Amino acid sequence: MSMKLMRTGLGSALMALVLHVGAPFAIAEAAVSSAADSPASAAPNPVTWPNFRGPGGNGHAVGAMPPVSWSAKEDRNILWKVRIPKHGISSPVLWHGQLFLTGADDAARQIYCFDTGTGKLLWQHDVNGLPGLDGTLPRVMEETGFAAPTAATDGRHVAAIFATGELVCVNMKGERVWARHLGLPRNHYGHASSLICHENLLLVQFDQSENSELLAFDLATGRPAWRVPRGDISWSSPILIDNKGRKELVLTNSKSVDGHDPKTGKRLWHVACLAGEMAPSAAHADGIVFVAVENATASAIDVSDHGSEPKILWQWNEALPDAPSPVASKDYLILPTGFGLVTCLDARTGRVLWEHPFREGFASSPILVNDRVYLGDLSGNMQVFKMDKEFALLGVSDIGEPVYATPAIVGNRIYIRGLTHLFCVGQRDGDSVEPGRDLGDGR
Repeated sequence: MSMKLMRTGLGSALMALVLHVGAPFAIAEAAVSSAADSPASAAPNPVTWPNFRGPGGNGHAVGAMPPVSWSAKEDRNILWKVRIPKHGISSPVLWHGQLFLTGADDAARQIYCFDTGTGKLLWQHDVNGLPGLDGTLPRVMEETGFAAPTAATDGRHVAAIFATGELVCVNMKGERVWARHLGLPRNHYGHASSLICHENLLLVQFDQSENSELLAFDLATGRPAWRVPRGDISWSSPILIDNKGRKELVLTNSKSVDGHDPKTGKRLWHVACLAGEMAPSAAHADGIVFVAVENATASAIDVSDHGSEPKILWQWNEALPDAPSPVASKDYLILPTGFGLVTCLDARTGRVLWEHPFREGFASSPILVNDRVYLGDLSGNMQVFKMDKEFALLGVSDIGEPVYATPAIVGNRIYIRGLTHLFCVGQRDGDSVEPGRDLGDGR
């Protein structure tokens, strides 16, 4: 979630009266067994995109081969386009042939399931009837609404959280499994952190002005598994990394970046290197965690040695993101900004390799597809460029409406949430595509 968007009327402001989240959570469990649902995959699958920024939340689309050129205006390589019932800026998640999205207004919060082949709305789930919710809602700006956090799925369940503090889990048919009200978050912009799953657990980064927590719930039952306190507020989302054979949940806040054991919540390491309003999530590549936010610094942190404290390799403090997250490979780090400048740094040294000014700024986070970066700007244009030591623009494509969400890129398709519609992009028979062509500077 973007601090810049929030400050310019695209974020939420909470009402003065909020519920105390330190009280025991209220829970409602439905008499629906998840045992009959399709089993979750034990390994990453090229036809799944289970949470914000894809598997692990790291912004990598492994094995994907999407087109670099399309146009809604010219009706080129747009496989389908459907209107989203309610507003939101959450991003799409996928499991095989199902795509999940959230939307909300002051009357209802909803989870949607679309057919990835046709765009048909298969079902919607209304989030209502939660114990502990007395009808009091946070005051939100019209553009942002109540559905900023992205849902998560493990192939058996779909979980979603809203700015109201409503947390709900349904099965793949849209039937409620359990739901909780975590209390109205004490957060001056509104809750924006997305969900992520690990094995049987749903992990919730519930940051607020006081009593921030990292929470884990059993996906099948909704029962709390563990909870650990966090220090400061943020609007970023967790990522799940494989750090030299050890799974770690990496979170940022307004002061630090922390690594946790996702099974127990135990904090494994802590680095105080951040400041300000933290919306970008971390990135990870080859044992190095990268964090960045405007009015602070970008830091590269070597976390690969489990037997010693993490080491800051370098820091850089020029053009930094306010909303979009960085994306990294073992060689390069991409830093987009809200005002349109994109910088590529050497991942090992922090040396600037290139900077490129685009006409529009970015709220959507970049996705790395092989050696290409897909980055959607605020006007709805997708900038596709090389992940390399020199800038090369490969494609500029439009969907014809503003974009704040981050796309899901699976196989040879791209799923993009615009302000009012959901788009499926793919190579269509008879439509032209020119992969890899250098288009100049794109300005």
